[in-house]
This record gives sequence, structure tokens and C-alpha cells, in this order.
Amino acid sequence: KQRIRFLDGAKKNNIEKKQAEYIFELVNKFAGYGFNKSHAAAYALVAYQTAYLKANYPIEFMAAIMTLDQGNTDKIAMFYNASKVSGLEICPPSVNASYAEFKPEKGAIRYSLAALKNIGEGAVEHICELRERDGVFKDLADFTHRIEPRIINKRALETLSAAGAFDCLEKERGKVYNNVDRILAEANRSQADRTAGQNDLFAASGPDSKPTLELRASDPWLPLEKLTYEFDAIGFFLSGHPLDEYQNVLKQLGVETWTTFHKKIEAGQSY
Repeated sequence: KQRIRFLDGAKKNNIEKKQAEYIFELVNKFAGYGFNKSHAAAYALVAYQTAYLKANYPIEFMAAIMTLDQGNTDKIAMFYNASKVSGLEICPPSVNASYAEFKPEKGAIRYSLAALKNIGEGAVEHICELRERDGVFKDLADFTHRIEPRIINKRALETLSAAGAFDCLEKERGKVYNNVDRILAEANRSQADRTAGQNDLFAASGPDSKPTLELRASDPWLPLEKLTYEFDAIGFFLSGHPLDEYQNVLKQLGVETWTTFHKKIEAGQSY
């Protein structure tokens, strides 16, 4: 309809049909995906500012965009790989150091607790609130006795242990994972005592007494088993890769990592 209207108008203004058709096709093509100058200028300014931040504040920049898309595992994995290519370190999640956002930390980026699977916003806020109010968790028993089990459930504890968020309190992830039921039971008992206004028998013995937590013995996870659980909790491999133990063999065969390949392509090398 617009084509007919345009050509008719051009004819009334003594514009040749061939010229009018050429002009209309230019406009039609631009209308598919085009912007006026003011719009393009605004986008150009944002692009310049973004490029400046990425070039001069790469850690803060990556932490910000990872926080923006922390609900999208595929994008987080893409940003993680981009960070590795750029030489930026991503620190694993930690109940003593992580927040709801990805945070710059001593020249690195600390992984967000909220970006883990099966972790609700309320659970993350609860952990951060306890830490800020009463200090970092001293050990797993301290964590167990301070948390509210109605906020941090079984799935959340399993995810935290599988992702390595308890590594700062207990190195054996499998031991924590396989004792989630005991952690919850002890947390419920401690919560019931607080609600009833009672003090723990051992806590009453003196200020130096510590909360206790008995964990059943558990075989340590094998490296591949550890990575498998980590992948399920995070959505990609963070602390390592299943092929890491084959690096010597792969090196002898001349197999390159994606990071090495990517750097060579950026440097202009061809294959």
C-alpha cells in the first residue's frame, strides 16, 4: 500500500518511475532494521562507555555482566570462558565470601551464591545476613547451629556442598553432601532450642565451648565424581575439567585447548 502511495506521489511531483522505485527500495530496506541519527548516536555512546569499562576495569565489568545474567547458566558459562581467555580468575562460591552478586575480590571475581542451582534468594540473603551480623562461619558446626532450616532446605545444602561453597569449612565435599540429613537435623534441634529459649548444654559450660556436629564417615569423591556433582550444581565445570588428568597425553598428541586455539585465532594465525 505504501509503495503505491509513494509512487503515485512521486509521479505527481514529476519524479521518474525508475528513480522513484529506487528511492522506495532504499527506504524499504532501511525500515527492516534501521535507526535515525539520534538513536544511533545514543547507542554509539553506550558502546564507547562499555568498551572503556571493559578495557580499564575488566574485573568490575565482568562481575557486573555476570550478575546481570546470573539466572542464565549458558551466558554465565560463556562469560566464564571469556574471563579465562582474558586471564581473569574466577574464585569458587563460598559461604564465607560470596554474596548474591558476582563481586570483585583482590584482583579476581568471586562466584555468586545466587547463581547456583536450587538456591533461593531468601537462602542467600540469610547466609549473608548471618555472616555480616555475627562474623564468618568458623566451621561446619558453627554454620549448622546458626542457620534457619526453614530458609535453607536440603536441596540448597546439597547444592552448596556440591558446588564447593563449604570448602572453606570442610574440604571433603562428599562428606558434607552425604551428611546433609544430619546437618538439617542438628539445625532443627538448635532452632527448636532457640525458639524455646533454652541454651545448649555445652554452650552453658563456658564462653570457649564450641557447637558440635557429628558427621558419619564418607568416602572422598573421586576427581571425576567431584566434577560431576559440581557441574550439576553450577551448570558447567568451574574448578577443573574431566580432561585435566589427560593433559600430558593430549599434549603429546598435539591437542590444543579451546583457550589456546582462540588466542591463536585472535593473533591472526590460520589453520
